[in-house]
Order: sequence, then structure tokens, then C-alpha cells
Amino acid sequence: MRTTIQGEKLKHLFQAYRDHDDSAFLRAAEAIISEELAANHYSSATDLQRALRKGKEPMDNGAKVTQLTRIPPKDRRNGEDLLWFVDAQRPPVIFFSSAAEKKIARVLDEHRRGSLLRKHGYAPKSKFLFWGPPGCGKTLTARYLAAELGLPLGIVRLDAVISSFLGDTASHLHRIFSQANNTPMVLLLDEADALAKQRDDPNDVGELKRVVNSFLQGMDGFSGTQSILIAASNHQYLFDPALWRRFDDVIEFAPPEASKREAFIKTLLNGIRFQGSHREAVRKMASLSYSDIQHVVIETIKTMLLTESDTLQTKDLLAEIHTWKTSVQKARKRNGAARK
Repeated sequence: MRTTIQGEKLKHLFQAYRDHDDSAFLRAAEAIISEELAANHYSSATDLQRALRKGKEPMDNGAKVTQLTRIPPKDRRNGEDLLWFVDAQRPPVIFFSSAAEKKIARVLDEHRRGSLLRKHGYAPKSKFLFWGPPGCGKTLTARYLAAELGLPLGIVRLDAVISSFLGDTASHLHRIFSQANNTPMVLLLDEADALAKQRDDPNDVGELKRVVNSFLQGMDGFSGTQSILIAASNHQYLFDPALWRRFDDVIEFAPPEASKREAFIKTLLNGIRFQGSHREAVRKMASLSYSDIQHVVIETIKTMLLTESDTLQTKDLLAEIHTWKTSVQKARKRNGAARK
């Protein structure tokens, strides 16, 4: 059966070549590579990917590179995609802490001038840990880097990668790292602590060690010549100690300081008539993430529109901040009670 299917794909490939139809040729070639990946023929798939890309510069041929990387590795049991591919667009607004801003600028500089570094025997940093509380810009920054470098963003699907079948999770990781090594992308592994926990867990029956070892091997084998790996976590303290030295850099995404909170609020209120001072709202938002602040400000604007007011005042923001904090505190109390 497989021979018949492969024969059909080869026929389409030859017909596209005969007709000088580059688009159809690429689709047929990708279909054959996809079938090889699904059948766990990693070596064959890698050779075909390299042959298809040979002589093409990733940054100068973005459209074809993007199409090629959209052949995601799959779960061999149920055919589920292990990656989502996203056309990364530059966020309209993005804020960093002063320390993170410098590091992100350095990442971009190293990759944009990678040929200069390689000429002198060095390589751009390619393996990063983004850590910090939720809503502080880790995922948004991954999208930003992909957009700035003209690369697709590949998001690891943890629900598909983590399997109850012995050995499957490690196999999935192998396929994902192989894909990132052979096709240019920014690979985002969110909640990476789920796959890289310390191996001294007394409840582990061996599978955790196998998964962590596969993760470490994938990191060691990740060349980063064209791709960037970003592991993001809110619980970096759970990581196996052996993982830390494998990152080229660790970037903290802390809750925004006062100056950043004020700048972000002003950006969100751009075009809205505002009466009062931002100062009290900035102070009250001290514990909030960028995501929280955005929620509060947008909800306040929507309330202003729905009540047919033409002006937003400081007291409106303060009222929404109180509502948001109260709801979060209640949710945390319920969560704590449920765990007892």
C-alpha cells in the first residue's frame, strides 16, 4: 500500500518537473518528506530536506523556506502534529525590562551579522531560556524574534508530545529537534519544565529520566546554524541541573517596573481622552504583569464606550484594578483550598 502511495507522489513530482511548475514540484516534494517523517525514516527525510534546500539561502528565500518548514513531525500512532507553525508578525507594541532589552537586541545583532562571527570562528547564540511569571512577554518575544529574523515560529504542542506510551515522548522530542536542525525556524518550547524536570524525583519510574535525557541530547545536538531554540518556563527552579549549562543565555522576564507600566498604560490609552493622572494607577498596578495591565485598561475602555462616556478618568482605572485583583485573589484561594 505504501509503495502505491509513494508511487503516486513520485508521479506528481515528475509531472511538476515536466511542466516547469515550481509550486507543484515543491508541494509534491514536501508530501514525500512528510511521509518519510511520519514513517520515522529520519535519515531519509533529513537527506531529502537538505537536497531540496541545497543552494538556497534561508533569509533570501523566505517563502520557500517557510513552506518547507510547514511539514510538522507527527505522532506515529495517531498522526497528530507535534508542532504548530505560525507566521510571526512584529507585535504592534512590545516592552522589555532594561536588562532583557539589551539581551534581545544582542540576539538580533548576532544573528543578523552571523556571517561576520562565523568568519572568525564563532557562532550566534541559539539556545535560550526565557523565565519569569506568566504574562510578562516570553511568548510575545519569541514571536518578535521570529518576525525580525524573517523566520516561521514553531510552537511545540505539549499535549501531543507528552505520551502515555513508553518511549514515545522521547521519540517525539527527537523528531522535533531533528526538524529544527534541518529547517530554519524559531522553535518555542513553552512550559519546558514539563519535559526537563530534575531526574531525582522519588516517584519517577524511569520514563522521566528517559525524557530528560532525550531533551539534553536534543540540546547537545542542536546546531543552531539557522534556527533558534527558546525554552520558556514559569517554574525554572524545577529544571534538571544539567540543563542550565546547555543554554547560551538565560533571559529573565520580570514584572514591569514603574516607568514601563506608565509607558504601557499610555500606549494602550493612545487615542482615548483621559482625565487625571496615571501615577496612582501605576502604583496600584505594581504587582501586575503586562498581560494583566492590558486586561485592566481594555476593560476600562470598553466600560467607557458601553456607558457612552467620552472621557476615561483615573477613578475608572482604579475601580477596574480593584475588580481584577479581587477576582485573582479569589481564584488563588480556591486553588489553594482545592490542593489541600
